[in-house]
Amino acid sequence: MTSLLSSISGQFGKAVILGSLLPVLILAILNVVIVAPLLPETSAIQARLARVAVGEERWAAVTLGFVVLVLTGLLYNLNIPIIRLYEGYPWRQSWVGILFTWPKKKRFAAAVPLRLALRYLRRELNKLDPQNQRSQSLGRQQTALAMFINSELPDQEELILPTRLGNVVRCFERYPWVAYGMDAIVLWPRLISKIDSPFGATVDDAKTSFDFMLNSSFLSALTTLGIVTIALFYPIPLAFPSAVPWLWRMLLFATLAVVFYRFSIGRAVAWGMQVKAAFDLYRFDLLKALGYQQLPQSFFEEQALWQRISAQLLYADARERPLPYKTPTTRVIAASPAGIQLRITKDLTLIPVDGHIEVKLTVQNSDNRTADAVTLVESVPDGYKYVLQSARTSVGPIRLSNLNPVELVIAQIPPASDLTVTYEIQRVAG
Repeated sequence: MTSLLSSISGQFGKAVILGSLLPVLILAILNVVIVAPLLPETSAIQARLARVAVGEERWAAVTLGFVVLVLTGLLYNLNIPIIRLYEGYPWRQSWVGILFTWPKKKRFAAAVPLRLALRYLRRELNKLDPQNQRSQSLGRQQTALAMFINSELPDQEELILPTRLGNVVRCFERYPWVAYGMDAIVLWPRLISKIDSPFGATVDDAKTSFDFMLNSSFLSALTTLGIVTIALFYPIPLAFPSAVPWLWRMLLFATLAVVFYRFSIGRAVAWGMQVKAAFDLYRFDLLKALGYQQLPQSFFEEQALWQRISAQLLYADARERPLPYKTPTTRVIAASPAGIQLRITKDLTLIPVDGHIEVKLTVQNSDNRTADAVTLVESVPDGYKYVLQSARTSVGPIRLSNLNPVELVIAQIPPASDLTVTYEIQRVAG
């Protein structure tokens, strides 16, 4: 998804100048001042640059400017591969990647149960004494742990990457799916069209700042490798005094590479906050732009809605269960597992004795997984009302959670099975 999170506000020139050109110029100056003295041709190079600086060699100045522009363009177009390199994608399956990933997976395996344990312990302490100081301390620890898990590690262990930067970026890439059931890869290109230009500028500014830090780190690392190559090409005595000029330069640029990398992590967090906010603020505008007039009434209903839309856009030829553009009068939502889809049919029967109408809903779970916390949402027709205590199921208990619209909650529906729900409605007097 990283390749999709590019400039969205039209400020292309600003992104190139600050994100790519500026790192090239800074590192070029540092190379001329610090690295060039290591070369045997140092005096000739410096004299040539001095003549270029005062305008004596215009063609050399043009050539130098052209080289800088080429390097800037190359760096800008290699932005995505550089980010993926720092995230750890190309080498995650190597022994180095496995070695770097292992402690992060171990931390994930410890942090998730610890968060649940803190939540349970705090709840029990609050029952005994809401003003307990230990409960408040546990609350602060729980908040800090939750912030760490949601910003530093992905939601699934198999998604963990070898580097901290990779996990920070993957966290906000996964945020739309975890929060709303939105497939970011499918929906981000469409969401861009609904983002206002001022907000889009803030997203681009955060991305540009991140690019500056990461590109500076990358160029510093390349300079370190260049110094090592020069040292090998021009053999130097191994005596300590002779090696000092080479060693301190290598250490300097290696340190710069690490420092800029650490700064890039903070910039990635800021960039991720803007991307998250874009989904938070503009997802319903996107829903309308896609032609859907549905408005989900709950968290689980919204997740189910976006999951179906994402699948429908990803698999355009799927026609088995197209999502209606308007909110149907009868809906069924399963809290878990993610992506499970249930079929529902509806029949009406008039009860002659008291004039009530019996509504019969048949829910079919054709999946090989159990549907948990299933909610049936029913819009009662105008002029009618739900008859209290009339709901019943063919298997297990049922609970009324809301009256307008009527929401009936069933604990679970086993895989490959049907369940029948009946309730009654009656005409409102007058």
